[in-house]
Amino acid sequence: MTIPPKKKTSKTRTKQRTTNWIKLSARKLLNRVQLQYDEAWVAVWLSHFAKVDGTYNWRQVFKVKTKKKSTTRI
Repeated sequence: MTIPPKKKTSKTRTKQRTTNWIKLSARKLLNRVQLQYDEAWVAVWLSHFAKVDGTYNWRQVFKVKTKKKSTTRI
């Protein structure tokens, strides 16, 4: 069994607490996402992730594999 509260929490107080928690969570989430910028200072990709073409920090990290075209024999 839990102990009941001594006084009832008003609806306004509950809504204020919920709103502040939502704002704080949104701010933390916004600060967590880091973007990487190109030479023109345009956000292009997520930080610490290699791009699709295989470059990371303007260096070629891995080769991108292309799918081989399959031929069917008759």
